[in-house]
Amino acid sequence: MPDRQWVLLNPGPGNTTRTVREALVTPDLCHREPEFFHVMRECRAMLARLAGGGDAFTAVCFTGSGTAAVEAALCSVVPRDRAVLIVDNGVYGRRMVQIAAAHGIAHEVIPYDITTPVRPEDVAARLSGRPDISHVAIVHHETTTGLLNPVAGVAKAAARHGRRVIVDATSSLFGEPLDITQDGIDFVTANSTKCVQGMPGVGFVLARRTAVEALKGTPPRSVYLDLYTHYALEEQDNIPFTPAIQVFSALRQALLELEQEGVDARVKRYAENARVLREGMGRLGFTILVPEGCRSSILTTFRLLPGLTYDALHGAMKRRGYIIYAGQGDIRTYAFRVANLGILTPRDMEGVVAAFADTLRELAPPRK
Repeated sequence: MPDRQWVLLNPGPGNTTRTVREALVTPDLCHREPEFFHVMRECRAMLARLAGGGDAFTAVCFTGSGTAAVEAALCSVVPRDRAVLIVDNGVYGRRMVQIAAAHGIAHEVIPYDITTPVRPEDVAARLSGRPDISHVAIVHHETTTGLLNPVAGVAKAAARHGRRVIVDATSSLFGEPLDITQDGIDFVTANSTKCVQGMPGVGFVLARRTAVEALKGTPPRSVYLDLYTHYALEEQDNIPFTPAIQVFSALRQALLELEQEGVDARVKRYAENARVLREGMGRLGFTILVPEGCRSSILTTFRLLPGLTYDALHGAMKRRGYIIYAGQGDIRTYAFRVANLGILTPRDMEGVVAAFADTLRELAPPRK
């Protein structure tokens, strides 16, 4: 591992290239000078272009995590006299519920268990006869378990009812196929790490221009996270607050490397990573929590083997240079997560499986 100390198997931040890390080392710079705005402008243009948004979409950047972008979209977009329908089948769906409640946004929740994807027909049924609901909010990839929600079907159902969709694609953008231009989708949120393969610190909203421009004049619910304020200033090569200057430089480098690899190629690499991992772990006796057919190619939740605890497994893998990830909440007691994003390759995943095999030999109870 000449280019990294740990192999990160958590769902972001992931392992990055040396060139992305080196891009953080920039001369001291005032954030209101044209040199910074040139970097930000390039990042915004590349984000919209690489996501397939074309001229119809723009990127609005915030200094913050992916949750900052999600909160900016929710608190800025839903009108004060309307409501949002939130899909909840994991921690990040519930986080959107928390955001709506914190801002006093009327909301309805459509709940599922953590291994069941939303059914578009259920969304359509909830929207029928509910003109007060203006938006549907959905997590594309629930990193709670590695569940992939059918965003395309939900967007189609919403569009048929004249509603618009907010997609949290924090952990899936550039790692799973996603047509952001599909009718119904107005806002897609993500951040500078995860499948972008940059450094944490910049959240962004890919916004349909007509939708974000329609927010002009709307009284803001937030000072720091008002989407239209950031959009209007960034369009003028300006910014309302001090940004993470160095992280933007690393983001630009990461996007240049994404463009060089190709979005389709990155999606295929992640899918092959997942295949190698899952087949290898299956040979070791591990089973997958999420049913086949709705699994992402980014993260897998494996059930713990009998007699094996997460803490013991994590410690043994870390000694071998690999960082695995606990399940959230009660999941920790019976399962754990392994992500395969960042610069990891199928050959790296073979190393991961070999490390798990070695770990199981270490942790096996002594024979009597």
